[in-house]
Amino acid sequence: MILKFRITFMKSNAVTLLSLLLLAVIPLFGQNPQPYPFAQYPAPAPYKGKPAPPKLTTRSQREFRTVLRQGAQKGPNFAGHYTVVEWGCGSNCVVFAVVDAANGKVYERDMPPINNQYPCGLSYRLESRLFVVEKSSTPNGNCEAQLYTWNGSRFVPAQDSRR
Repeated sequence: MILKFRITFMKSNAVTLLSLLLLAVIPLFGQNPQPYPFAQYPAPAPYKGKPAPPKLTTRSQREFRTVLRQGAQKGPNFAGHYTVVEWGCGSNCVVFAVVDAANGKVYERDMPPINNQYPCGLSYRLESRLFVVEKSSTPNGNCEAQLYTWNGSRFVPAQDSRR
């Protein structure tokens, strides 16, 4: 009986150890070997108030009012007091807008192009003005990054210091 308990206990510990090891290693796969320089583009202190509802001033903004309102309610996730709201528009298509959490202004024009190739994703941080658009020229190709900074009203191309 004791021998059976030891074997069962050892098997369960081995499975637990293997599971923990996999959980520690899996996040390393697919990570960018050179992280984006978010710290080089600091943002103002994060907005702590209640997010303002988006001011829907254009036809396009009114068309996507539900997703903009729901996204804005989540609060800032970019450049201190802005919320990047993303939504899909079909296969290989991503749309996004930037909503100012302090005053509700919605920025949707002159956004960095993402759908002119196969979109891989957007990367941004609350504490940074850096905005990264990743896309590929083929469906399963390598993703290339284009870096932009937010100047408070629009995106400006940034130099990629990782090169």
